[in-house]
Amino acid sequence: MRASGDVNKGAYNDAVSYRDERGVVYDPVPLPTNEVTDAVALDARLVRRPAEARKTIPFYSGTDGVELAQQPPNHRRRWTDAQWLAFEEHRKLEQEASHADEPRAAVWVVRDR
Repeated sequence: MRASGDVNKGAYNDAVSYRDERGVVYDPVPLPTNEVTDAVALDARLVRRPAEARKTIPFYSGTDGVELAQQPPNHRRRWTDAQWLAFEEHRKLEQEASHADEPRAAVWVVRDR
């Protein structure tokens, strides 16, 4: 049995120093003994919330391109040819409109170093 003054003896190796790849030397430091180191049993368990029912979106039967673009991708399996044509036309018009919004000139900021 150890004496009360002997608590930190042997807790670390004070005769060894550590050197990293940059050449920095690290000396070991004794850890504080006033901290709790014993494992404490917790009376806890994982609780999982029940999954909420997914909201089903009804299949859209119209040919409005804007509405078709907002539909989930898995609905596209059930689209008719007319719906595909409306969707592609809407996509093409949106792409052309985005090109019209591009700036005509750019500003370059040059900073002296």
